[in-house]
Amino acid sequence: MSLPLFPSLESASPGVGVGRVARVALPLPLEEALDYAVPEALAQQVEAGRRVIVPLERRRATGVVVEVATRPHEAAEASRPLRAIERVVDAEPALPPDLLAALVAAARDTLTPIGLALAAALPAGSAPRHVRRPALTPRGHAALAHGGLPAALRAALEAAARGRRPAARNAKGRALWQQLERDGLVGERAHDEAPRARAAMESWFALATGVDPERAARELLSRAPKQAALLHRIASEGPLPSAALAREGALLRALGARGLVAREERAVARDVLGAPLEDLAAGARRPALTAEQAAALAPIVEAVTARRPEPFLLHGVTGSGKTEIYLRAVQATLASGRQALVLVPEITLTHQILARLRARFGDAALAVLHSGLRPGERVEQWQKLRRGETPIAVGARSALFAPLERLGLVVIDEEHDSAYKNEEGFRYHARDLAFRRCETARCPLVLGSATPSLETRYAAEGGRLRRLVLADRIAGRPLPAVEIVDLARERARAVRGRKLILTQPLRRALAETLAEGGQAILFLNRRGFSTRIQCFECGFAERCKHCDISLVFHAADEVLRCHYCGYETPPPAACSQCGAPESALLGIGTERVEEEVVARFPQARVGRLDRDTERRRGGSERVLRDLREGRLDVLVGTQMVAKGHDFPGVTLVGVVAADVGLHLPDFRAAERTFQLLTQVAGRAGRGNVPGRVVVQTFVPDHYAIRPVASHDYEAFYAEEIAHRRSLGYPPCGRLAVALVSAPDAAAAEAAACRLAARAKDEPAARLASQAPGALEVLGPAPAPLARLRDRYRFHVLLRSADAGAVRGAAQALVREAAALPRSVRAHVDVNPIHLL
Repeated sequence: MSLPLFPSLESASPGVGVGRVARVALPLPLEEALDYAVPEALAQQVEAGRRVIVPLERRRATGVVVEVATRPHEAAEASRPLRAIERVVDAEPALPPDLLAALVAAARDTLTPIGLALAAALPAGSAPRHVRRPALTPRGHAALAHGGLPAALRAALEAAARGRRPAARNAKGRALWQQLERDGLVGERAHDEAPRARAAMESWFALATGVDPERAARELLSRAPKQAALLHRIASEGPLPSAALAREGALLRALGARGLVAREERAVARDVLGAPLEDLAAGARRPALTAEQAAALAPIVEAVTARRPEPFLLHGVTGSGKTEIYLRAVQATLASGRQALVLVPEITLTHQILARLRARFGDAALAVLHSGLRPGERVEQWQKLRRGETPIAVGARSALFAPLERLGLVVIDEEHDSAYKNEEGFRYHARDLAFRRCETARCPLVLGSATPSLETRYAAEGGRLRRLVLADRIAGRPLPAVEIVDLARERARAVRGRKLILTQPLRRALAETLAEGGQAILFLNRRGFSTRIQCFECGFAERCKHCDISLVFHAADEVLRCHYCGYETPPPAACSQCGAPESALLGIGTERVEEEVVARFPQARVGRLDRDTERRRGGSERVLRDLREGRLDVLVGTQMVAKGHDFPGVTLVGVVAADVGLHLPDFRAAERTFQLLTQVAGRAGRGNVPGRVVVQTFVPDHYAIRPVASHDYEAFYAEEIAHRRSLGYPPCGRLAVALVSAPDAAAAEAAACRLAARAKDEPAARLASQAPGALEVLGPAPAPLARLRDRYRFHVLLRSADAGAVRGAAQALVREAAALPRSVRAHVDVNPIHLL
């Protein structure tokens, strides 16, 4: 990795003295890393990728060393003296060289301050904390030692001596503390504290050094036979954990007081994998590959063996055996002495791929990284990978930051999923960062999907990655038959006034499936019972007080809830606007569908999977396990049920409303709709019984819905890429968006206008008249979600076929945004996944 800090060093005279300087990236919104002198005593410890503690103004901070270089002493004397690094935190680099290089490049690509990007790659709570705590001054120590102080004053000084501020909840207490500060008796001092997230520890007990148990029992414990027996046990069995001595607490304390046993703390691994798999032998069996699978696997294994950074698109229909190819590629990677990283888009999918990896490679080979882990658990898993104890890392998006020193393969399953884009802070896309990491680690990248993102498919078409196709399901299983039902026609036939949730074709298919002993998934990408409560008299819909969006009624909790800010309120007895007592529940969510299924099929065992059920730790895993093991007949769910799950017993998939999301003001709406429908349809018929799919829609002839019936990705891709090309949208053009928000609508709009004007002042924009399309500045305009969490939102879009023009204008907007008033927030995303 080469980040030139001091270009003139190479030409420095050999006779000129040099000093070592480290460039340290701090977790602050700074454009560049800061330079610090490396003390001679730390010269062997300071290296790129390690964390260090440095002084920063009047405090201390922990940062990551990005580079260590040298500069002539003459240059050092001519410039302002550098402050020195105080301490090195890590015995080994926290970020391996390939990961550090990829993160630095990704930070520049996404216009993210480098320190914030590196901080995002490290486990939260794993760095030392730097706090300022109350302390006594020398004058305060003298006053406390002198004595004769009033009780309140003495209590305050004693609290400060212990590093605590005395209780100051009332005005009198606060006034006393302020007076002590003015009198110079108390102040603050910097204090280092251990990281919040630490490995779990367990007490172990062993014989104290030099203790002879026989002699001790004879001379010291002749009248304490129970203590003597415990001492003999510890001597014969060796050190014992506290769990094995849970009932011996009083005896252990007595032996410790006599100096006969010693206690030490040892790290103990937390269990993040769950219960052992019941049938490891069956899961470990390697099925014979089909000819298509073998042909797809061969170039991947070749790239792994040759350590060639080649990207692949594994484009296989649902049920075509992509996971088995991942497992074989991982096996080849481990055989070559390197490590593998497997990513899935959601935690719910982590459990499934984890089960397959555990069965094939065993628990000891795996480490798990995802947001569902507690901080201490995440740090433990991260440390296992950092020490090289486990060869496989698996998890969701942030697992891409796994500290693997010998990375030999990266797999991204369901690569099309928007969950791979981080929407806050470091706005990286896992797919793009993986490309960077595989380049620096010199290893292949495998992107797998039945419905690749347009960006990936377009890149394959342009030769930037190699496309490997699996056109058939394994074992000759057919793709499910798809029936598209016109909701407009069905509603015209239905009884007037009755809400149509399950059409007659879907009800009939569900009844037949249950009668045959099969399982069904019903998909609706809306959670809750009803999407809004609307007044019969005035038409007013109950809305969130913090966002411009209707509240969703959740029947199970008897509450109206905002799905954006979390605001909750009881359903009103009367209309909030006109006071009328009559209201209607309009729109349906997964709760309402669940209720409908239970009412129509009372004998069926029905479950639900959405964000509400996932709130409970392990809740989603339990629901999926119940479906897999046959304890559920029907599962109602949102997009969480559409992604990559393999349930052999599911023979029917019903899409309750295919149009949800299709008409959103977002250029990716059609792509997401096609992907979701194709993915959820692919959950049917993965066992020995052929599957069927019923799709309910108001627009059966839409180009994002029609190809679902024939599982024709290429037909959808051809039409959608033509639309994108005509509009200059990605992947045929480049796009960036600036989102401005403020508590006041006028302030937000004014700031957005300021950013738009700045973008239009860019040279690329001024040349637009001479080179049409070089850079378009669109807006400002209110965002589709115009108010969110009490902040008004405006968009400014940058669009061009020239990536450099968009990037240059985006950089200008970032600089301009830094000068906006403090009440205004603005961020620039150079690779937006959605425009809401």
